[in-house]
This record gives sequence, structure tokens and C-alpha cells, in this order.
Amino acid sequence: MGRDGLTLIEVIVAMLVLTVGLLGLAAGTGYAIRNVELARVETNRAAAKQSAVETLQATPFDDVVAGSETIGAYQVTWSQLSSDSNWRLMEIVVEGPGRVAGGTVRGMVSDTIQYRLVAR
Repeated sequence: MGRDGLTLIEVIVAMLVLTVGLLGLAAGTGYAIRNVELARVETNRAAAKQSAVETLQATPFDDVVAGSETIGAYQVTWSQLSSDSNWRLMEIVVEGPGRVAGGTVRGMVSDTIQYRLVAR
């Protein structure tokens, strides 16, 4: 006598395997979306810092003074920490959305870098 169909146990096991697979896919999608958002925020922060450095580099050495600008969602300020006749040590502070410990995005994170501007 031949088998023409599936037993109830086989159907339940197949549904269980499919459910576990779909749940894993859903969890992986959430993880990917979170990481894409974190990467977007970090990229925008880096672009804001780079813009401030380029602004300082484009300014004639003798005309460099403290300043600020708004770049997208970020407030960027820079000031002079110390100087010599051939260089100036600038502090660049970026405030805006950013990643904090634990990998979450917060609305207001402050990030500080120092940049040595050399006379040409």
C-alpha cells in the first residue's frame, strides 16, 4: 500500500522548521537595520569633522580664528588651544546625533578632536 500524503506530525514539524527560519530572518533584518542606522550617523559625524578641517585648511594661516558652523544636524565649533609661528593646535567639537556606549543613537553627543594646522 503506497503513501499518497503527509502525516499530521510531518506537517507540524515542517511548520516548526519554517517558523524558526522566519523568526531568524526577522531578527537578522532588525539587526541589519540598526547597524545601517548607526553607520549613517557615524558617516555624517565624520563628514562634519572633515568639513571643519577643510574649512580651517582653506583659510589663510594668519586669518584662522575660532568659529562655528552648522552642518546638517551637527553643530561644529573650533577654537585655538595653542600656537607657534609655524603651527596652530585647533580643537574641533562636534555636537549632534551620535552613538554612545552600547551602540545606541542619542540625540546630543559631543565629540572632540584636535587638529594641528601648519603654515604653508
